[in-house]
Amino acid sequence: MSDDDGAGGVTFTGATAEYMRWVEHVEKVDPSTVKDYAGVIDGYLVPEFGERQLDAITPDDIDAYKERLIAEGRLSNRTIVRHLTVAHGVFKRAARAYGLKRNPASADLVKRPKVVYTGEFDTYTGDEVELLAASAADAQDAALYRAAAYTGLRQGELIALRWHDVDFVAGLRPAQLHRRPGEGAEGQAGPVGPMMPQVVNALARLKDSREHFTGDGDLVFCSPVGAHLDAWALRRRYYRAVKKAKLRRLRFHDLRHAFGTAAIGVLDAYRVQSYMGHQHYSTTQRYLHHQPRPEDARALERAFGGQDAGQTLPPPRQEPANSGDSGRTERI
Repeated sequence: MSDDDGAGGVTFTGATAEYMRWVEHVEKVDPSTVKDYAGVIDGYLVPEFGERQLDAITPDDIDAYKERLIAEGRLSNRTIVRHLTVAHGVFKRAARAYGLKRNPASADLVKRPKVVYTGEFDTYTGDEVELLAASAADAQDAALYRAAAYTGLRQGELIALRWHDVDFVAGLRPAQLHRRPGEGAEGQAGPVGPMMPQVVNALARLKDSREHFTGDGDLVFCSPVGAHLDAWALRRRYYRAVKKAKLRRLRFHDLRHAFGTAAIGVLDAYRVQSYMGHQHYSTTQRYLHHQPRPEDARALERAFGGQDAGQTLPPPRQEPANSGDSGRTERI
């Protein structure tokens, strides 16, 4: 790069510090993801590029780093792609913060190693989702579990969801929150996704049951004081519900796969890609082995068996105000 590329005087280490500040305190990425980014940066990227000037790092340098990791054979291709994605985020943030004019880690300039998705993952069936919801700590968590399974939204997107994103006729338009490291922020609208009756009923009942926090700008899933849910506390409640329902232990993120595996059987794959916010079609292809695939919300309702969420919502359980919720958001 030349001096015309901007960011003169800024080192890679300095750029990573700004990137980590930004993802943690501005984008409010969840702690586990922040820790993951830090591991990649501190363990690999900084030792590699350290005190080099940002505008002196070229795509050839990034490509050589990638090729060396491949040759060493210690990391999978998927992990190496993760490294390149984090590096891309660092440079992308540097473009905004320091005026860097070219991203040397761009996928257009550095080819990513091939990653094969086998499609092998487990998720809950529609009946199991209903058992989980019936075992939830309260009506809000029950609605949250249904929304996760029946819309395909990530946990971070659900935590960031506000009532102005919910159109009970047209569908959900969630913020494209943290879809990739260094990209996306609350307030950037994603594509409208279908809302099956299970979700419509659950969210309508949740809103009707509240005395506060029902305005357009209020969070759909919130703490007792209207703040963002704490992701860790939410996960603890989720695993308690899984145990109570006597279901096999799956991650909260696996609820999202329930949508993907059902949707791919009744919707066009490119539509599924749009609804799930996949950056690349190859990601959506993980679901293609579940069934071939053509009417959206109603087709999804049939795919899940047409359960009526309104019939299984447990009564709200009173919890103390210090239940562990706080103002952090989360990325999945």
